[in-house]
Formats: sequence, C-alpha cells, structure tokens
Amino acid sequence: MNISEALKKRRTIRKFTQEPLDKKYILELVEYARLAAYPANLQPLKFAVICDKDLCDEIFPHTKWAGYLPDGAPKKDERPTAFIAVLGDKTIKDSFEVEAGAAVTSMMLGALEKGIASCWIGALSREPIMEVLSLDKERFSLLYLLALGYPAQESEACEFVDSVKYFEDDNKKINVPKRPFDEILILNK
Repeated sequence: MNISEALKKRRTIRKFTQEPLDKKYILELVEYARLAAYPANLQPLKFAVICDKDLCDEIFPHTKWAGYLPDGAPKKDERPTAFIAVLGDKTIKDSFEVEAGAAVTSMMLGALEKGIASCWIGALSREPIMEVLSLDKERFSLLYLLALGYPAQESEACEFVDSVKYFEDDNKKINVPKRPFDEILILNK
C-alpha cells in the first residue's frame, strides 16, 4: 500500500476483535512516532505502551467514545486490546499539540499497514488514567490515547451532504463525511 492509498483508507475504528496484538508491532508504532516531525526537533513526547488486558480494562472506563453514535462505545467484547498513551514531557516544553498530531498520525498510518485498527482518543478522564499508569503528574501531561486492536467493524470516508457527523449505515459500516475539495481549497493561483 502506498502513502496515497493509506491516507484514503485510514479511518477510525471503535470496535475491535479480542485477538491480542503482538507487542513488537506496538513498539514499532512508537518508533514511527519517534521519527515524526517535531518543531525545533525538541522531541518532547514520551509514550506508555499498555498491552496488559487488566490494565486496558482499568483504563477503558476513563475514555469516551463516538459521541455522534447512539451505540458507538465498544462493548466488553469489542474493546481495544492495547493502548499507547501519548505524553508531553513538561521538562522539555509546555505545549505539545503539533508534536502529538504528527506522532499520532504516524502511528495510525503504521498501524494500518500492519492490519491494526486505531482510534485517536482525546475525550479522556486524564487524572484517573495517570493514576492507573502511575505517571508523574508534575513531569507529564497525558495528551491522548491511541486505542489499538484488530478491526471488528468497517469505516470509510463518504461525501459531505449537510453534516460532518459520522454515522452507521444499515450494514453497520461507519461513514465519515468529508467536506468537498472545492470547499476546503481557498487559494489556487
């Protein structure tokens, strides 16, 4: 799969099979994040890999899923089998949004290449997750979680009609409306 195909195919998945992921693949995703572009090359991000089922189960209640879907949260037998916590190291700098975007995107594309589904989660109860992971709150900010697992649903981009809200069709496929190209291109000289 080339990069163009990957960018078109990569969609958020929120329901996963319960087949465990090989930890070496998850560590490779962290390597992709390490290689991402960072402003001034400061590299202020750190990552916590969570593959242990009990730990994943402890984290799950502190996440929020698919606000547009009435039944969008994974059920117990559809939950992610791993998480990568994306952390900002406050001893390096204070803001991390650009770095986190580059790192998470790199990991999601790498996951797709390996047949692993991902969901970038920003709707989190951060304090309890930091406690579950025994992370130093003075040093680290929990920015995001990347939920991982093998896909148990399909998701694809569709044409924007009148709403950006993603929706599930009759076949249980998630459809993600994308604004038309001519709407997003402001200048073309």
